[in-house]
Amino acid sequence: MKRITLSILTLSLAMNSMAQDAADKEVQAGLVFGSGLAFQKMGTNYMASNGTGTDLTIGANATFSLTETIGFCTGLEFDFETLKYKSANYQDNGVYYYYIDKDILSLSDYDPNNANHNLFELDTRRQKAVYLTIPTMMVFRTNFIGYFRYFGKFGLRNSFLLKSSISDTGNDLTPEDPMGIASAATLDNMSASGEMFFFKSAVGLSGGAEWNFSGSTSLVAEIGYYYGFTPIHTAKNVDKGNNYYFATAPNNGAGNDTRFNNKATQSQLQLKISILF
Repeated sequence: MKRITLSILTLSLAMNSMAQDAADKEVQAGLVFGSGLAFQKMGTNYMASNGTGTDLTIGANATFSLTETIGFCTGLEFDFETLKYKSANYQDNGVYYYYIDKDILSLSDYDPNNANHNLFELDTRRQKAVYLTIPTMMVFRTNFIGYFRYFGKFGLRNSFLLKSSISDTGNDLTPEDPMGIASAATLDNMSASGEMFFFKSAVGLSGGAEWNFSGSTSLVAEIGYYYGFTPIHTAKNVDKGNNYYFATAPNNGAGNDTRFNNKATQSQLQLKISILF
């Protein structure tokens, strides 16, 4: 019994000694990888979410120790998002836009005299976006218990749009006759300059565990939920024609078209794995 007790005590002292390397560090920095789900809350009746979106995160984080149990986490992360939408067919309205080649036009840019301008009736949309994200999170953590310590984070994820592209399915139409003969079509890698808002922010809460598995090197796993409170699409002035889409009910005539832009906010559920040194 004494030998067992002595062995457990010796092992505990060794574990605490190894964990102390990580506990004593003022700055822990390393790589972060993440995957998550994106949920769009729609702000328009004409477009609807078409299932759950996805998010892939790659970057680097650093945690600065303010006290033994409180820290501040920041870094640079690249978020690769895929969002899914569809026409809501609100009160039997179809959703349309004009385009030329790979460019979706704002309605003010449409020229009925330009033979290269085309009309598209939207059915489903897959929108991809790349963001540069700067997390600013307060970290509240326990002391090491053996090789492990546990933590919670609270703060903001601020993101800046770097690139976006759109792939749509629907029907090609003649601009002069929106209710005419439709031809099923898929438009890939389309661009709509200014359609997505350049900045988004989300407030979030996460929790996880840090495993100090070698010297001062730790493996960290966390899961978090982030509530987005800024728009992910641009709201432009209807009176100036700075809209990308319009809705037309069957046989209602072009004069009754409703101009609009896509409108949504986003929440995310993310799982992250980090290696800190």
